[in-house]
Amino acid sequence: MANTTELLSFVQEKVLEMEKEADQEGLSSDPQLCNDLELCDEAMALLDEVIMCTFQQSVYYLTKTLYSTLPALLDSNPFTAGAELPGPGADLGAMPPGLRPTLGVFQAALELTSQCELHPDLVSQTFGYLFFFSNASLLNSLMERGQGRPFYQWSRAVQIRTNLDLVLDWLQGAGLGDIATEFFRKLSIAVNLLCVPRTSLLKASWSSLRTDHPTLTPAQLHHLLSHYQLGPGRGPPPAWDPPPAERDAVDTGDIFESFSSHPPLILPLGSSRLRLTGPVTDDALHRELRRLRRLLWDLEQQELPANHRHGPPVATPP
Repeated sequence: MANTTELLSFVQEKVLEMEKEADQEGLSSDPQLCNDLELCDEAMALLDEVIMCTFQQSVYYLTKTLYSTLPALLDSNPFTAGAELPGPGADLGAMPPGLRPTLGVFQAALELTSQCELHPDLVSQTFGYLFFFSNASLLNSLMERGQGRPFYQWSRAVQIRTNLDLVLDWLQGAGLGDIATEFFRKLSIAVNLLCVPRTSLLKASWSSLRTDHPTLTPAQLHHLLSHYQLGPGRGPPPAWDPPPAERDAVDTGDIFESFSSHPPLILPLGSSRLRLTGPVTDDALHRELRRLRRLLWDLEQQELPANHRHGPPVATPP
């Protein structure tokens, strides 16, 4: 993905140069130039497809791993006996055990994007997708937990809020704070609602709660309130009932987040960092090219009958 992005940026810049020169020299209708530009368009379309495919595969495997680690943010207790909560910028090893697997995925992905020198725009979009998935997955799990057993209570909410704050602080230290805050906003607001002290929550009305938690849909807000644990035999107060104007949205609305509403991938334009027209002076690159050439030759020879095989390719000096 990183290499293809650089190639696409390089080709885009060259096409712009060719078109500019053609306009200046009055060669816009030259058949050879038109053919060259058409071939460039085909090449750019293919590079687009490669980037899209590699992005989809990358986030697929990362989210597949996150799917198994994220539930610990809802279930684990950061206030274990004798444990001291880590401050901002803490190392991964200092984080509560329940958070380390999820943060480990984010850390590994960040290290890979750095090692591969992935374009900054694609780094932001990769983590934007990971945070979008994490927010939707956790919010859906939170909604599901309240249906079958007592889960919506202040003590549990404080644990979840603390876990989420620790994750956001760690991501802030990794340079991903703004992206994480944006995509975790809905989960944060849902948890904030559950963190309101019970005495204060009982004094609130539906309209005030809708105003204070605007990103929650009427169906989601009603679900959280109707399953909130107020005590044995105690149901939601009448003030939490939605007005007639919103009753239909409550009854027919979906409490779960859709995974299909993720932000689209926008390919970066220009700003190629590779100078592909300059001389190659890195001996390590030549060694890798020779190794690749030998690998391709070996694969080709395996497909040939024994009497048609030849010796290995002769290495040429750089």
